[in-house]
Amino acid sequence: MKYYCDNKRHLVCKPYSIENLHKMAKKLKIKSWWFHKKKNGLNHYDIPKSKIKKITTRCNLVNSREIVNIIRKNEECK
Repeated sequence: MKYYCDNKRHLVCKPYSIENLHKMAKKLKIKSWWFHKKKNGLNHYDIPKSKIKKITTRCNLVNSREIVNIIRKNEECK
């Protein structure tokens, strides 16, 4: 699994799915309240401020548009 984040602290993974998002959060030790389940289907985690440096070193840094593209490419999560 690969992790992707932007400079706004949004965090997703590939392959993208709700299940994989929760697995990612568990591996990165992010609490469930950082999960954002959106009505528009743009579900993601936010990176806690206290863990930005530690987590971003494990991620591919992309822009916010790429985060949205990763999410939208998956039919399960729309």
